[in-house]
Amino acid sequence: MNLQQFLDNAETYMIDVILKRRRSKLHTCLRAFLYLCSRLYYRVIKLRNALYAHRILKDHTPGCLVISIGNITVGGTGKTPVVEIFARILSERNRKVAILSRGYKSKGPSLFQRLMKVIFLSPDRSKPRVVSNGENVLLSSLQAGDEPYMLARNLPGVIVLVDKDRVKAAQYAIQKFGCDTIIMDDGFQYLSLKPRHNILLIDATNAFSNHHLLPLGFLREPIENIRRADYIFLTKSNGHPGLRHLKRFIKKHNPAAEIIECHHKPQYLKEIRTGSQYPLSYLDGKRVAS
Repeated sequence: MNLQQFLDNAETYMIDVILKRRRSKLHTCLRAFLYLCSRLYYRVIKLRNALYAHRILKDHTPGCLVISIGNITVGGTGKTPVVEIFARILSERNRKVAILSRGYKSKGPSLFQRLMKVIFLSPDRSKPRVVSNGENVLLSSLQAGDEPYMLARNLPGVIVLVDKDRVKAAQYAIQKFGCDTIIMDDGFQYLSLKPRHNILLIDATNAFSNHHLLPLGFLREPIENIRRADYIFLTKSNGHPGLRHLKRFIKKHNPAAEIIECHHKPQYLKEIRTGSQYPLSYLDGKRVAS
């Protein structure tokens, strides 16, 4: 078993524990420990947000349009397609767009290299990794991460950068490529870069999971922090029966935000290796496995 398989198995095991699919005394004790960790995490998040609110930690405005698109839970809410739609429309309207991603699961500096920088307080002088310069895709999915690579492939004319420091990446996009529009992919928790429009995505089918913070649940920060959002997109909301209740719950925490329902509808089938497209009817009469 390689490291990635071990991590995947560990993740599956912890999800089973969190969702109470495993109910032995050992797992009950483990959930109690996770609850304590979750409370500690809550205190850390509250302190961090307070430091930004009182301007002890400073946010930055890069001098151009910044749009943040993110979520409040771990897991898929349909964020990447929304980022792609915004980038494509803005680019078609003659905006010079850059997408900033932290590059989840991308191949960056090793753990040892990062530790050495922390130990010796070395400033990070590295440039953001350029996945696409708007003309060519310059990195592989392994180097860039799957989502930045896919965005780069699908969005000719759009700059795609990967860096955990979004402030540095925004400045680089403006100075190097002359960008006038920044889209922060997964930017809701990134408070160092101030957006003009803060867009939050919530999965209507599983909005807040078990309502617990990490690591006991899937919330990245307390639910009341949805008040920071200017727009809230309810993804996968096609005819969902609990939609009215969810909207009331959201309005209780953020009465000012505009709530927008998003429906998912397949358009075509695409062959990954060749890029060939087929109509949905191609599956008629075929046995399908997922």
